[in-house]
Amino acid sequence: MTTGAAFLFGFGIIWLLIGLLSGRPSPAWLRISLLFLGIVLGASIAIMGVRASGMMASAIPLTPRQVFVQREMGRHFYMIFGVEMAAIFVAVVVLKALNFADYILSGIALIVGVHFFPVAALFHVPAYYGTALVGCAIGLIGFFVDDPGLRQKIVGISFGLLLWATAAFITWIGMSALLALPTPLSVG
Repeated sequence: MTTGAAFLFGFGIIWLLIGLLSGRPSPAWLRISLLFLGIVLGASIAIMGVRASGMMASAIPLTPRQVFVQREMGRHFYMIFGVEMAAIFVAVVVLKALNFADYILSGIALIVGVHFFPVAALFHVPAYYGTALVGCAIGLIGFFVDDPGLRQKIVGISFGLLLWATAAFITWIGMSALLALPTPLSVG
């Protein structure tokens, strides 16, 4: 969970920066709010990681079957990621060739949104289905915004916030699970 939340947080930063730095200047209140939100979310993910790593030292070793399943999940994830990267590459080339380069960010948002459907099924994380649906909607809405600067701002900030919201939800679930585990003081 920590790894997933950290990836979502990191990619959310990239999307937010694209949105904040594109088109019209972003208001100071928005930049300050996002900075504060980012610090809180980043710290929460780090705390979850520290707590989880402390728990891992006493964890029961994985069985050979569990190791195999984890490797297969990793292999499937990299296949999904590879297809996603190939689709993004094709979208960029096609949109540039058709002189629609201003729509590349919307196309990427749509593709990244779609990629969350198989990721949700692979990792059994129902929240990713919501991320997929909203991500696809953000990408599609971007295709209907006429002003290129406004389009980049809307898609970038919206998709960044979507990824951060997903990371926050996963962090909340992870922290709740960690807090529900018995501590050495509560046993015995």
